[in-house]
Amino acid sequence: MKSNLFLEFKRGFFSKKFLIAILLNCLCLAVGIYSNHLALLMFKGLVLFYIGYILSPGGILTVMVPIIVALPFAASFIEDKEKFFLRNILIRESRIQYFLKKYLVTGFLGSMAVALPLILLLIINLFFFPKGDFNLGSMAGVFHEIYERSKLAYAIISIANATIFGFIYANIGLTISFFIHNKVLAITAPFLLYILPAFFFTYLNLSQFEPSATFDFSTSTRAYIIASEFLFLLMTSIIAGYIKFVKIDKDEV
Repeated sequence: MKSNLFLEFKRGFFSKKFLIAILLNCLCLAVGIYSNHLALLMFKGLVLFYIGYILSPGGILTVMVPIIVALPFAASFIEDKEKFFLRNILIRESRIQYFLKKYLVTGFLGSMAVALPLILLLIINLFFFPKGDFNLGSMAGVFHEIYERSKLAYAIISIANATIFGFIYANIGLTISFFIHNKVLAITAPFLLYILPAFFFTYLNLSQFEPSATFDFSTSTRAYIIASEFLFLLMTSIIAGYIKFVKIDKDEV
């Protein structure tokens, strides 16, 4: 199991899709920085990280992130079937072993696709920009007290939250692939789940429950809401995915 897990991770980590996801994330951060680049001349401290990721009006990472995390490996189950790998794999390992391996690798690569560029951006900011505080306005939403006390602590919490987000939403795409064998849908379904509720949650005065608030928690949400949504999506994807996968007929693999 351990060797198979490593080989699966290696397959995903060195894939073109993972590289594209990393580059797409970097592009989103670059757009955010460029859209508010004048702030670099006005403020010190963690301004680069904040205008690239959290506080930039032109930042697009909060929109693109579900696709970024699903891109590396969410469609890998379908690829295993198309290349006739799946039947041979299931001869050497049980279905539950395959499912756990696929779930862990998909989630981990999704986490890395969103977290690695953010960590790199934070390191660059810490090493190459003058130390000091800055004030780009007050922060609303969850953890705003931490933001007021320590911009660095808030940045680290943001990256940790993005890592959890990446793990969960990447596996939503994987779960979808068990039901509908379409690679495009496996990658775009997390985006649809993430973005579509915003169109009617606002009118129902339920903005704090929008899925997008679990990533961009500078909005008016609460920590328990984020944790509850993450737990619900995590458990639903695991249970639904496993039930569907173990029931897939032998002729389908």
